[in-house]
Amino acid sequence: MTRRHTRTFHEQFLHPAWVQDRTLSANLRLSTAVVNTLAVKPMFEAIFGAKKDDVQALRDSVGQSSTVLGSPFLAFTPTLETRADWACFTEGTTSTLTYDRLAMATPELTPVDKMLLEQYNRLYVGALYDVLNISALAAPLLGISNELAEYLRTVPQHRVELAISSRAIPLFTWRFANPMFWAEASAGRLSSEVMAHFLMEHSPVKADKLPHSGAWGGLRMARPLQEAYAEAFIYFRCRAKSVASLFNMNVTTVRQMYLRIHGESSPSGHSPTSSGWYLDSAGKRLQSTFHLWLFRSAFATGATIPEAFIAAVDIGKHMFGDESKVTADRAFHLLRSMATEHDLDVRACRTCGTAYLTANGDLAHSVLCPCCSGTLTSPNVGRVGRTRPRKKKR
Repeated sequence: MTRRHTRTFHEQFLHPAWVQDRTLSANLRLSTAVVNTLAVKPMFEAIFGAKKDDVQALRDSVGQSSTVLGSPFLAFTPTLETRADWACFTEGTTSTLTYDRLAMATPELTPVDKMLLEQYNRLYVGALYDVLNISALAAPLLGISNELAEYLRTVPQHRVELAISSRAIPLFTWRFANPMFWAEASAGRLSSEVMAHFLMEHSPVKADKLPHSGAWGGLRMARPLQEAYAEAFIYFRCRAKSVASLFNMNVTTVRQMYLRIHGESSPSGHSPTSSGWYLDSAGKRLQSTFHLWLFRSAFATGATIPEAFIAAVDIGKHMFGDESKVTADRAFHLLRSMATEHDLDVRACRTCGTAYLTANGDLAHSVLCPCCSGTLTSPNVGRVGRTRPRKKKR
């Protein structure tokens, strides 16, 4: 008899393995669908925002496709961008400009074409709702706004699928419709950090437009809830002293919890205190910004500080893996200091507009992100950046 795993309380804020598997499956199958469709109907290129040869080359590169299609993030975003667009599609309300343009751009389809498009749309919508129904970070994971994510949760999936059968328009498009993305992909320079940059750049959710968190200390809540959150923080190896301070718990109790979970004592010594550490290198700055972006995204949806922290650190762990530079303890200090101190700020890059962590004294017009400045490094080929292509030698 197989014993079913019972999820602990904090696991509800983690990204489940089955959702990751379905996201991977959707990324692989939809990218194949794009290649196959463009092979016979190149006029779909304007809708998909990608060229057949580019997507095919990405699929053929094991390393690059693993980085792009194997992340927790869906590599496709909806062609319908607002509540009004989706209401038009699902309920037949007043037509929007986006919907009309999409309908006009969709070429005439044969019965077989319509059947295939319906299958692709259902596949995409299935992946969309898998994430919407399980994650506080649905918006950044799907590349949509928090407002649209909130609205789609109110629309039953079966209603969308009913509309799919009667309205033959593509519901998905490539997420990174950016020549720079394809330049990096063709050069084999899409590391997890470079991907993290493009995810932030091509998301309507911007870290500098999101609310700051509340108090980071002495959180008062029911004891079972308190212990469950503390256990989650310990699971990510946050120091016992920091966790005890946040949840107003006895340090000895939390140290015993750490020993029980990890089989070793919590790290001793001083907790991180330097704000400058997060700006020491391009990699630290990018990963720190990525954690901040995810945390604020979750917090903006109504998640509590512990819930937003758990969700953000979990996705960061999946994203960077062994290349992670920002530990959970560092992330804890960063997010808390951003709410209680004024050494760091978040400002938009003057070139690409992506919000990045900066020193508070930096002038807004001087902010340049690691990707645009060319200081971000890939483990295999060195620096990457928005540089002009070299001239060929004659």
